[in-house]
Amino acid sequence: MSMNLQEKTWTQIEDYLKAKTHIIIPVGSTEQHGPNGLLGIDYMTSWEIAQEVGRKTDTLVAPPLCFGMAVHHMAFPGTITLSPLTYIQVVTEIIQSLAKNGFKQFTFINGHGGNIAPLTSAFCQAKQGYEDYDINLLNWWLLPDVIEYEKKVFGDENGFHATCGEISVSMFISPVAYKQIPHMEFKSTANRPHWPMAPHEFRATFPDGRMGSNPSLSNAKHGEMLFKLAVNSICQKVQ
Repeated sequence: MSMNLQEKTWTQIEDYLKAKTHIIIPVGSTEQHGPNGLLGIDYMTSWEIAQEVGRKTDTLVAPPLCFGMAVHHMAFPGTITLSPLTYIQVVTEIIQSLAKNGFKQFTFINGHGGNIAPLTSAFCQAKQGYEDYDINLLNWWLLPDVIEYEKKVFGDENGFHATCGEISVSMFISPVAYKQIPHMEFKSTANRPHWPMAPHEFRATFPDGRMGSNPSLSNAKHGEMLFKLAVNSICQKVQ
């Protein structure tokens, strides 16, 4: 049974809150992921993982926040970003809206590294009035089981952005989209540079959008395994 918030009525939400005050909020970004990665990888992966966790743990799942803090990717067509301050305010108001309804436990499943700093700032802002609700951030690609598997199968070629792992998961959850993308051969690129970077700096340093990755190693079988590892790990934390 779906646990998606948008597929419920307000009366069903009211009944849910009588027994449980936990909600999962998937967040990501719409941004470039190299020449063979989908723009929506970050929110698509967090959304699919969140839905599966919600089903397995009977926990409500909010609609995904598809736009993130991706200023550094703006030199690549298709990227949509919120400024850091705007993102902090959006997340703060999402938490506050749900808290006013009676939710007290918030698990954010994040798919984008650029969101981490503004997310934690938003959590502080949302709790500045000494609210007693709990807010937890889970970056699915940084889960120990996920990292261990990626090291085993991708080694040093996983990279930092447009990684073998995230592209593999998106191949698993959206195989049809990848039928339109021609196969490409890659070599891993430069190591991680100084941070943060302006859009023109990022594109000058990483002309095709990758950061130290060799996404030709990606495939849907690896993606299925990584998806299951992330779901199982997060389910344990949610429960």
